[in-house]
Amino acid sequence: MKARKEAFTLIELLVVMAIIAILASMLLPALGKAKEKGLTIKCVSNLHQLGLAMMMYGDDNSDRLPVSYANITVPGQGGFKTPYPSNAWTATMLSYYETTNLLMCPALSSRYKQSGFNYFMGSEAFAVLASDTNVVAPASVLLGRIDGPTCYVLSGDCNYASDPTNADLNNDDVDTLFGQPSSIHNNRVNVLFADWHVKNYKTYNPGEITFSPNSTNINWSASD
Repeated sequence: MKARKEAFTLIELLVVMAIIAILASMLLPALGKAKEKGLTIKCVSNLHQLGLAMMMYGDDNSDRLPVSYANITVPGQGGFKTPYPSNAWTATMLSYYETTNLLMCPALSSRYKQSGFNYFMGSEAFAVLASDTNVVAPASVLLGRIDGPTCYVLSGDCNYASDPTNADLNNDDVDTLFGQPSSIHNNRVNVLFADWHVKNYKTYNPGEITFSPNSTNINWSASD
């Protein structure tokens, strides 16, 4: 006699599907965090490379970095123009980091209109009052004048919805690090300091971060 072929009942199928759905709901957040961790590592690597480029540029230019002029919110400013001249600090330093892929954080690019420019130049503390226009503008960073390089913010994630074509991002117009909660890197931002180390933070830490080249515990709003 032929053995009777057993089949799953509808109830059994529903139970199995429910178990799979529960397991998936438990695993997806962990997978999402793991993916974001990978993007964070890529971003940290980008900032390390930009830090090395800034160091080499400073060595060749009397310890000064290029100045960032563009308002990050205004379309058409700070365009990455080749050949020179261009007012974008990223274009000025191109020969030192060589590939524009370093300028894009994959998490920030996805978050903000697929922008290819996601890191700012730390010019807030070096803003100066122009004598001819009486307008405050960012000045060039002089590396040798930074008293606390382990704490001074040199660059980092532009955690702000800037114009996606702006290659001259800075934090003179608005605090691009902690001005709003980060929606990427597991709610943290990556910061490049003037001693070239990179660390990520969720909020401003006065014990480890300063926006002043010669004073500690100075936040963005008080850095001028």
